[in-house]
Amino acid sequence: MIPYDKRSGKIWYNKELVDWNDAKIHILNHGLHYASCVFEGERVYDGSIFKLEEHTSRLFYSADRMGMTIPYTEKEINDACNKIITVQNVENGYVRPTIWRGSEMMAISAQQTKIHVAIATWEWGSYFDPKLKIEGIRLNISNWRRPAPNTIPWDTKASGLYMICTLSKHEAEKQGYTDSLMLDHEGNVAEATGANIFFKDKNGRIAYSNTRLFLRWNNKKNSYRDCKIKKYKGS
Repeated sequence: MIPYDKRSGKIWYNKELVDWNDAKIHILNHGLHYASCVFEGERVYDGSIFKLEEHTSRLFYSADRMGMTIPYTEKEINDACNKIITVQNVENGYVRPTIWRGSEMMAISAQQTKIHVAIATWEWGSYFDPKLKIEGIRLNISNWRRPAPNTIPWDTKASGLYMICTLSKHEAEKQGYTDSLMLDHEGNVAEATGANIFFKDKNGRIAYSNTRLFLRWNNKKNSYRDCKIKKYKGS
């Protein structure tokens, strides 16, 4: 696999299309050192971004919760996402808009930092090996729990929230599993390390975790809310 810093093409960076290899930041930036960074992960199917407007709205919500004002409108970000997949000729892939604080201040307080925006895209097939769609995946139970809502901005797609996901995924792979099932601080089923978990009940209805502690769409029409997953018991 080609390393992500060695690929070719363009990246949308602060309203400019720059060469992939020139999309650089300084090592001393607040986003890297203090996790003042939010992002989205968007799928492209047949040249169209799935639920782009909803993703962008969630991106703006995450940034606002993290005290960051994005210097563009939602429409500008939507247009930029569509532009970059056209420029990169991505038909079935992934889009990663990222927002972070810059290098103007390097301390806990960073209210005078510039807010940067970049959008990259690349071809990317199934998240899991396609054959696992038929065979199914194996999950262990993570030793890490999703944080309580009074400990962190839990309802954002912020980079710092993925630290325990990486730890959980690495441990699962070492044990021979595909991924790790994460519980919330009360022991309820929450999610996998990079995906929500849904179940189908005996009547064919879709059930999702009723814990508040995983990222979900704010739009009610995008969720099935008539069936709950009971609290996980046992190991």
